[in-house]
Amino acid sequence: MIAVVVVAALAIGTALYVRVGWSRMETACSSDASGESRVGDVSYDWTWQPVGFTCTYVDGSTETSLWF
Repeated sequence: MIAVVVVAALAIGTALYVRVGWSRMETACSSDASGESRVGDVSYDWTWQPVGFTCTYVDGSTETSLWF
């Protein structure tokens, strides 16, 4: 019974982390320092090397973070 609760808690925690993290990544990467929107200039992904949410811009630069 305890194992089921632990597995359920981990599943819920992981889902929340991914959902909130993805939203924060989209917000952080969709505008530049001047506040100008660049939504069409960026793609979003999760990578394992390096680990984290990754924004890739049209100029080829990337930004990776576990928590934007």
